[in-house]
Amino acid sequence: MADSVVNVPITTPPAESEVGSSKITDTIETAADLSTIVTDQSRIENEEIEFEDYLKCSFSYDKAGRTPVCVDKIIEVLPEDAAVLDCGCGTGNYMTSIVKSGKCKSYIGMDVNEGMLYHARKKAAALRNDDTISTDVTTVAGSLLEALPFEDNVFDCVVINQVIHHLVDVRVFDRFKYVTALFDEINRVLKPGGVFSINTCAHDQKAACWWVAAMPTVLEKLQIRTPDIDELKKMIIDAGFTGFTFVRDDTPLLGDAYWKYEGCFSEEYRSASSTWSLASDEEYAKAMANLKYALREERETFDNIARNSVAKTGHTIQVFSYKKSE
Repeated sequence: MADSVVNVPITTPPAESEVGSSKITDTIETAADLSTIVTDQSRIENEEIEFEDYLKCSFSYDKAGRTPVCVDKIIEVLPEDAAVLDCGCGTGNYMTSIVKSGKCKSYIGMDVNEGMLYHARKKAAALRNDDTISTDVTTVAGSLLEALPFEDNVFDCVVINQVIHHLVDVRVFDRFKYVTALFDEINRVLKPGGVFSINTCAHDQKAACWWVAAMPTVLEKLQIRTPDIDELKKMIIDAGFTGFTFVRDDTPLLGDAYWKYEGCFSEEYRSASSTWSLASDEEYAKAMANLKYALREERETFDNIARNSVAKTGHTIQVFSYKKSE
């Protein structure tokens, strides 16, 4: 498949060799002439898997309020001087907190999307240029649908945050084949006793999200793409992990912005959740009309239902397991 070129209003990101070096000057400008990002789409098996246009939405992802939920729980389980791999790091939402915790010797953020990596690289450069931080911070372009480009037994912790549903091929019988293959790869690159950290949503949590509740077909698609907790546990155990634990967390993925309901009428707000991209034009239009009416005529009731739903189910599940010690 040929490379896809998308024009975006930024300067060209530094080469990976520059990004991986220590204490470089961040030369990326936020206000710049038009340039291009080239994404190697051959690393993406098919557009059914990566269903969101992250090249576009990456420029408003953080602004919309996307929050590194459960990052405190992840830091808590990190050993001292940990080598951390963040699979599907996106804009690097978790990077700053993990690196600044002081428990991280090295951090690698890996993503397939150059739009997301552009922002992750900026955060990585800022951390490398902070003289109070000694962590080796690097970003890597690569697909989670392929073998991880690392040696065996090199990481103390591997994290994947809200990524699993992007790895599912809904066209085949074994729709989770890429997920199970990734779990095997994560087991391979982790050191014995290393931590495997997953943040995901259970099916009832998907249903509790107020905008997903307005789009029933989207909910069905999300639940097909997301293994529920029992199924996820089986995948983790089958990949050779042990010590499976999970914790319900009530913090919304959009943080406080989650409760700013009128934000859904803004493209910037919607860009922080890939769920919107699963809606047909008809379902999207109907949901917008229903939400406008509810927020205008029944706002208090709407707010009560939204808050009670999250209070009942939580918003995400934080899962930890460990590679078996030799």
